[in-house]
Amino acid sequence: MSDYMRKTGSSKHWPHTTEWSMVDIVRRKLFQGIALVGGLAAARSLFPAPAIARIPKGTGEVVVYDGGGSWGEAKRIAYFEPFEKETGIKVIAQPRTDTGAVRASVLAGAPRYDVTILPGGKAPTFERDNLLHPIDYGYFEKADLGAFSPVKVGKFTVPAIIYSLFIAYDASKFASDAPNSWTDVWDAQKFAGRRSLMAGTWASDGGTFEAALMADGVDPSKLYPLDWDRAFKSLSRVKPSILKWWNTGAEAPQMIIDKLITAGSAWNGRVSAANEQGAKIGYTWNQGMLQYDTWVVLKGTKNADNAFKFLAFSARAENQAKFVQHILYAPPNSRAFEHVPSERAKLLPTSPEARKLQFVQDYEFWNIVSSNGKANNEIAVAQWERWISGVR
Repeated sequence: MSDYMRKTGSSKHWPHTTEWSMVDIVRRKLFQGIALVGGLAAARSLFPAPAIARIPKGTGEVVVYDGGGSWGEAKRIAYFEPFEKETGIKVIAQPRTDTGAVRASVLAGAPRYDVTILPGGKAPTFERDNLLHPIDYGYFEKADLGAFSPVKVGKFTVPAIIYSLFIAYDASKFASDAPNSWTDVWDAQKFAGRRSLMAGTWASDGGTFEAALMADGVDPSKLYPLDWDRAFKSLSRVKPSILKWWNTGAEAPQMIIDKLITAGSAWNGRVSAANEQGAKIGYTWNQGMLQYDTWVVLKGTKNADNAFKFLAFSARAENQAKFVQHILYAPPNSRAFEHVPSERAKLLPTSPEARKLQFVQDYEFWNIVSSNGKANNEIAVAQWERWISGVR
């Protein structure tokens, strides 16, 4: 432990250095929220000491969001069990709790998790309300920090998974000429059949407003700030073809399997899982929306140091490569692709071929607070409720 850490009583473990003025600089940058690591050069400037090859042994436990199903199983195999073996720290996997309950637990001074996962569109609200603990990057390897792409690490967030909300369709219905754009999805004459999109009450998570604008001819690079009036006019055109506005990830592919719809929006992981079970769901990466979830450490945790160790372990390229062998969420650490078989890599939304056809959703836009005190996420929901009831 450096003199600086002894003087401040810090329990954090930055890379070893005798120049504690550098530590002070790093800490200041991180705590001001500007330590977004944009590449290996940036990582070197922030973390000049040699990379930590192994995370030090520890004691106690760390309570981590599980997620359940194949997601939870993939985390258990790639992260939970190997982390316990390497560090001696017990991982307590806790099932999913809605974000409202998580927020309430932090406000009550008894966070439900030490480490949890928040959707990229919701993490900024936790940051804004001072519910998160700043991440100590001292246990992370430099090469891993520099390789996070296309989403970087932040003061309070470490990207956990990247996935795509894209166009899915009935491959048996459209064998030769399939929908390849949101304009095609809106065209129920050329591509006959019913449709399904995510309910607008999900705002940024659903991608429905972005899809509506692209269907109306807006280039993905010019989507933001969203034109609400144009989006709702576009949605009004597709509304007669909508069978259902879906609310859970399982609904969209199941409606295609059951021949209830012929095209709509869906998450790539759900579609791939269905196809692995024998479904015939077609999809295109074109105009897909890359979304992401982030690891966060909740404010008030008593196991912060163990939480930082766990996050560093989950950030390793080799561990993320193991994770994607069990579920098709893309690894935020691009170095993981060096360890993923090419056939598996082709199925991931951030593979080179898929990545160039898609864009990353602008969560910063979705969380901008207007003069009336409402964030765009809230504005979208309010406008959606009026539109769906015929008032707007």
